[in-house]
Amino acid sequence: MPKKPDQNPIWGQVHIPRRYYSNWAATLSKFARAPRHLPRPKAELSDLELVAALIPDLRADLVQLWEAFTTERAEVARYLMDPKKEALVYLLGFHLANQARTLGVLERVENRSGLLSFLAEADSLRLVDLGAGTAALSQITAGELLQQRSQLALAIELVDKNQAFLDVAIHGHKGLLGEEQEIVTRRQKLDEYLSRELTQGPIAGPVWYQLGYVWNEIVANPRTTQLLLRYLAAGLQQGRRIITLVEPANQDLARGAMELREELLQMGYRVLYPCPHSESCPMLERSRDWCYSEFAWERPPLMRTIDRLLEIDRQRIGCSAYLFVSPDLEQNLLVRRPGTSQEIVVGRPLLPRGRDPRRDFDYLLCSPDGLGKKKPESGPELLRGQTWSKPTTGARKGSTSSAKQEPSSEPGEGKQGPTQAKGSRQAKSHPKTQSTGKGSGQTQTRSKSSKQKRPKQKPSPSR
Repeated sequence: MPKKPDQNPIWGQVHIPRRYYSNWAATLSKFARAPRHLPRPKAELSDLELVAALIPDLRADLVQLWEAFTTERAEVARYLMDPKKEALVYLLGFHLANQARTLGVLERVENRSGLLSFLAEADSLRLVDLGAGTAALSQITAGELLQQRSQLALAIELVDKNQAFLDVAIHGHKGLLGEEQEIVTRRQKLDEYLSRELTQGPIAGPVWYQLGYVWNEIVANPRTTQLLLRYLAAGLQQGRRIITLVEPANQDLARGAMELREELLQMGYRVLYPCPHSESCPMLERSRDWCYSEFAWERPPLMRTIDRLLEIDRQRIGCSAYLFVSPDLEQNLLVRRPGTSQEIVVGRPLLPRGRDPRRDFDYLLCSPDGLGKKKPESGPELLRGQTWSKPTTGARKGSTSSAKQEPSSEPGEGKQGPTQAKGSRQAKSHPKTQSTGKGSGQTQTRSKSSKQKRPKQKPSPSR
């Protein structure tokens, strides 16, 4: 069970509910070969026990894929020759972290605007996952919408050029939502799909676009980026449109997401998260600044095992995340839940003569009036993307919900629960974080046992 706020330096951990964790394990069990060393006959093992036995078999592949996502783009080619292995290893190492990021964003959005509860009242809603990969974003979005109202009729469309990823994504969706869930798949390059959709014209009704680690992969291709912007603009004319944008948290790619934010606002979209306004971003004015979100992740036991293999620490994960809506939806949300001026944490700059980043810092806040600073008060630390408020005995306004830890007896879980990341109060805007490709952007800490330095960050590769 999570510690109480006054005992925990980071309040409001993201907790992956058991239904997502079990579905992840069931999908891995479906597509993986039987592990070489099993503690008991396979028929007697649970999905989670099978995954625990699978991790040692895929250790080298996990490390190589992680390394490929942090070096030259050409290094990824070895996986493109074996798409099934790439999809499996990616699902094992990165899918749950992406789901934790998405869940953290949706929890904060729901706390501030009530978006999910409002959308769940509709008769139907279409989710379009562009460059779906393992469908981490759309699975969490669908699952959380149905938690609000199980009668909501969802239509799901998955777009990816890789059939192995689509197979994994379909199985995950059906495992979560039921075999009767209708899923449309498009095995196409993104520009081919967008060209066809623009020719046919936008569909009516509410549509939620999922853009998970896609923009950084297409931004160097002017044709695809223009097709995507035209596609989103055409949907905006229909109204009832939502966009989830998730990109890596490192400086260059996060600033690319900030620039896309500007284009979408000029197009007419309104931003619900993380920004307190839909005006021009004040952090774009200085090249050294960039905006991203942080989440404290209560990692499941098997993810702690994987982190040890990768020699990283994902107790705190980051991403450059935004949620946009069409103006009609914004007006409906304001009527239901009138907003108040908010100040959002966007940094923790070290004081001029400060030496201890755990104490000697200010919160850098973004508000409708621009950027400003405030002294930290006693109480739990605030993460980037959270709403600033003076500490109280209750919850911090706008932070993620602190769900109870579900009991678990699965392999890999020790007696001690997850510990807080070292240096939990960070100064300045944050050192450049490493991208781990599609599904990257976590704020990671290398373990003490690692003496090898990671290569310099390169742009996230396309699959």
